[in-house]
Amino acid sequence: MTDLRRPEPLDPARHDRSSFESGEPALDEWLRRYAGQNRRRDTAATWVVATPEGQVVAYASLAMTAIDRSAAPRAVAKQAPDSVPALLLGRLAVDRRLAGLGIGTALVAHVLATAVELNEKAACRAVVVTALHARARSWWERLGFHPFHPDDPTETDLYLLTSEIEATLRGLGE
Repeated sequence: MTDLRRPEPLDPARHDRSSFESGEPALDEWLRRYAGQNRRRDTAATWVVATPEGQVVAYASLAMTAIDRSAAPRAVAKQAPDSVPALLLGRLAVDRRLAGLGIGTALVAHVLATAVELNEKAACRAVVVTALHARARSWWERLGFHPFHPDDPTETDLYLLTSEIEATLRGLGE
C-alpha cells in the first residue's frame, strides 16, 4: 500500500487534487473547484489524506451548523437550545484506487476526534451528515450514525451524538 500522511488541512499549493477520482463526480469536482474557496471564505475546512508527494487520496469537509430543535430527533433535542450546535461533515470521499482500505473510516475517526475537541472548547452536541444514497446511509449506520427519521427508508440525514463518539471510536479500532 502507498505510504500516506496523517489527515491535514488542505493546502492548495502543496496538495494535488487534479487526478482525484472517487466515482462520485460531484464530490471530485467540489474538491478540485470549491474546497479552497470555501476555506478562504471560512465556510468549510477541508482535511485531506495525501501521499508523501502531495497527491490527495481522501478528503472530508467540515463546517459548523445548527440543527432546528423542533425538527431534531428526541436524543438531539432533549434539553438542548432552540438551535442545537453541531459539526457538519459535509463531504467525504476516497479515491477509488484506494477504496476499501479503511482510509474513509480512518478519516471519519479523525473527524470524530475533532468533534470531541471542539465540544470541549465551544459545545458541539452532534456530528451530522447527509448520505448521498442508500448504500452510503448503510455505511454511516455501520459507523454508529442514526437517521433523523429511522422509520423513513429514504432518509439521508444522519447524526451521531458527541456523547456516543468514544464508544464509536472504540468500535472502529476493533
